[in-house]
Amino acid sequence: MISKLSTYCLICLFCLSAVAPALADERGADIVDRLQNKFENLKTLSARFVRKHYWQIMDQKSEIDGHLYVQRPKRFRFETKGQIVVTDGETAWNYAPANEQVLISDYNTVEKDKSYEKLLFDLILLGGYAESYSPTYVSDAKTDGKNCYIVELTALLEDTYIHRIRLWIDKRMWVVRQVKYYSLHDDITTFELSNLEIDKEISEDKFSFQIPNNVEEIDLR
Repeated sequence: MISKLSTYCLICLFCLSAVAPALADERGADIVDRLQNKFENLKTLSARFVRKHYWQIMDQKSEIDGHLYVQRPKRFRFETKGQIVVTDGETAWNYAPANEQVLISDYNTVEKDKSYEKLLFDLILLGGYAESYSPTYVSDAKTDGKNCYIVELTALLEDTYIHRIRLWIDKRMWVVRQVKYYSLHDDITTFELSNLEIDKEISEDKFSFQIPNNVEEIDLR
């Protein structure tokens, strides 16, 4: 026969198991709210980044590095050795030196972009993914020597291609130091940000593009 004490302990354990996830969800939501408030007041951001991609079906990994520049509300530049993507908020340029081509489009086209780079810019420009994901606090950790909160975002719709996102949020600066995207196919893309500069002046020419000589222009507008 189960004693009253054992029954009481079981009830307590059940209650704790129910309360702990709720507290984690509440804390995660609070952290994301503070992150969004920070981004809403942000004017500019620049950083060096490393993007790591794991393609699960082929068991392949790739890694590139570069720089990004953001000026709210909708200007950004993404630059690596193999690609430059720039928008001034009205026109967008996508230049691939190896192809000797530059694609020119309206900003509206960029807004519909589903690339991981655009997801990262959405995080900075829009302040998060609150309308599409539910946050849960995971733990505290360090990345690039900085103390961070780890928050996991789970898609509200089951068939969302990026069904899970994990954020490393700097406790002092309230910016994202690292973000990891998990797809429905178990592919994983990670951005690690360093040399972060917040609200420092960024040269205007970072948000325009001078087309090099002997490069084919493909105007999609």
